[in-house]
Amino acid sequence: MFIREVEGTNPNALRRLADGAREGTEVFLHDEGTGGVVLCQDDDVAPVRAITDKRVELRFTGGRYGVDAGRWLFYVGLWTPDDYREEFLAWYKLEHLPILLECPLWDGCRFVEEKTDRGARFYALHQLADRTALDSAERRHSRATPWFRRLATQTWFDGAFKRTLCRRMPE
Repeated sequence: MFIREVEGTNPNALRRLADGAREGTEVFLHDEGTGGVVLCQDDDVAPVRAITDKRVELRFTGGRYGVDAGRWLFYVGLWTPDDYREEFLAWYKLEHLPILLECPLWDGCRFVEEKTDRGARFYALHQLADRTALDSAERRHSRATPWFRRLATQTWFDGAFKRTLCRRMPE
């Protein structure tokens, strides 16, 4: 799978990035209008100049995701030191994501990893039926558990994560 990050928001240019890719490719625009994200299922898409391509591997999923899931993508970039990789994955998979999925507006998530020379780089591709899921009681609860609070004592955790809200580009 590839995650393609782009600067522009020209719908025709974004659609061209998805052309020729396998069915299931998704195009999202940053909510603040500063770029976009193209999720490509193909492993053999051609690189394009001025675009950040991230080849990622699926680690786990939960709920509904993909073209049949919500029109909002909450795209979260997460980095952890190697020493915390396994604990972080366990927390996200066993506690954090299941709590989020209790929210009826939180459709699902694909959790992927990008190879890196230092630490572990992950991306959570959360799909939401409505952006108000970000203000839900379930999300607040997921960020108030003892496990979350223990991880939050680390400088690399939570505040250092990059969060981008995107909306699916209309056909």
